Amino acid sequence: MKKITFPFFLFVLFLFGGLLGAQTVTTNAELNTAISNAVPGTTITLANGTWTYVQITIQKSGTMSNPVTIKAQTPGSVFFEGKCSVKMGGSYIIFEGVVFQNASNIATGTPVIDFKASNDCNNCTVTNIKIDSYNQSAAQATSVYKWILLRGANNEVSYSSFIGKNGVGSIINDNRSSTIANYHKIHHNYFADRTPIGVVNDENNQDAIRIGSSSTSLSDSFTEVYDNYFYNFVGEIEVISNKSGSNKYYNNTFEDYSGALTLRHGDNCEVYNNFFLANGQSFSGGIRMMGENHKVYNNYIEGTVAKYPNNSNTNGLAGINIHNGILNSPLNGYYQVKNATIINNTFVNCDLGIRVGATFSSGTQNQAPQDVVIANNIMYENTNKAIQVTTQLIGAASKYENNIKQNGTFDSFGSVTATGNINVTSGLLTSGTDFYRITSGSAAIDYATGSYPFLTEDIIGGSRPANFDAGAEEFNASGTGRPYRQSDVGLVVGFGGSGTLSVDYKTKQGNNLRLYPVPVTGDYLNLALENINLGQVQIIDMLGRTVINSTIEAPKGQININSLTKGTYIVKVQGVSKMITK
Repeated sequence: MKKITFPFFLFVLFLFGGLLGAQTVTTNAELNTAISNAVPGTTITLANGTWTYVQITIQKSGTMSNPVTIKAQTPGSVFFEGKCSVKMGGSYIIFEGVVFQNASNIATGTPVIDFKASNDCNNCTVTNIKIDSYNQSAAQATSVYKWILLRGANNEVSYSSFIGKNGVGSIINDNRSSTIANYHKIHHNYFADRTPIGVVNDENNQDAIRIGSSSTSLSDSFTEVYDNYFYNFVGEIEVISNKSGSNKYYNNTFEDYSGALTLRHGDNCEVYNNFFLANGQSFSGGIRMMGENHKVYNNYIEGTVAKYPNNSNTNGLAGINIHNGILNSPLNGYYQVKNATIINNTFVNCDLGIRVGATFSSGTQNQAPQDVVIANNIMYENTNKAIQVTTQLIGAASKYENNIKQNGTFDSFGSVTATGNINVTSGLLTSGTDFYRITSGSAAIDYATGSYPFLTEDIIGGSRPANFDAGAEEFNASGTGRPYRQSDVGLVVGFGGSGTLSVDYKTKQGNNLRLYPVPVTGDYLNLALENINLGQVQIIDMLGRTVINSTIEAPKGQININSLTKGTYIVKVQGVSKMITK
């Protein structure tokens, strides 16, 4: 979410008419009848308990203020078991709160959740669900079985947990059969404990998220993937597979994983503010690049290993791997990297920091990366190469500038412009609580060069001044972000697992204010700060009138909003800004 700075916490609170047509259903027959009768504003509540062989097909058109909602009575207490699926078509449909587990008799061609019934779903949301080891049989392991199939436009998958996937098939897949822009949001989800068929990368199509397909890869999707946590994820070389243009990947954490975030097809993507914490896991990398006009910046990459589990080398991985292309490449081939900007990334204890001009396919992959800027990066204690050059960059705009290493080596940059690339023997970074950070006296301080209008903050939300530092973090810039950890699951990312859904956005303005549940379906809005008392809390209507004014002299509290009619309100608390919905 884009940060907005005010001298107070400011929130927009939308009160939707969630009780219009509200009803609780207890059987599949009642559910199907309720779906048939649904109108904008209908809320269908699934009674707590175990539901078997549920086949939801909903083709309805809600509105922004009155969506059609299907939700668990209590999130985490409604279980879909056996052969279950959800198909949503129309607009403004919300599905939330359900746990999928104990699959049986799965038809692999049908995803668990499909954003299409009779036609695509637009402006639809899947939130606060868990899909837990809901897999095809061992005999079906190589048959494609996807958990969520995105279609349409302006859809969202958020605050959900996807655990224990095995067998072929993406967890979240947007196939993009057309070239229409999608504008999807995938955020605050938890992807964990995927196991590969055989060993890692034995089979393709074992990714967590795929946006696009090779056939439509030259068109733009404008999808954003942010604030997700990938843990113990081992499938193939692509944890995320980008196959479309103009997508953004930011504020994600990858921990104890194999593979990489891969810009496989498509142009004009941005990858920034991500933490890659491989911790020495074999067959691990940070970012792989193919295509044109990508920006990769402010990423922290630690402990990647470009080797298979049997210790043999792979050309496909590094902290950042800039691939060679194929001349006149087919859509499913390797497009030449052109006009890439790779700046202000930090590499720690990787065997290879940046790898330039690698080949992964065949002898036809011989088109060198062209007009590539590699600048202001930190390479700390890389065990092999800080920058490995397999094929020299080409193009007049290519350059290596002001990269700093402590241990590891720079390969020859050939005739490419190279200035300010230095080695230091000590003091570059120091080990911090969550990651290695710039320390006082580091050579990285104020060492960066160049003008990059998009580089306004560092990886944790600190401001970048005119004279900025090398690496992902700006020294003493007062950013408060951090990588996600296991303790965040169920509170900050992933399925809430209780009657209320905590939506703790990773704020970048201090003290990590939380508001929950979202959507607000009961009488109370909960608020929490980490370090200080909440103080005065105001809720203001769109006419500027204060309708609730309360003081909470504690870090946590709740406000009764039962008296509020549906509409849009401002929630104001001292310190930061954020948007929530009810």
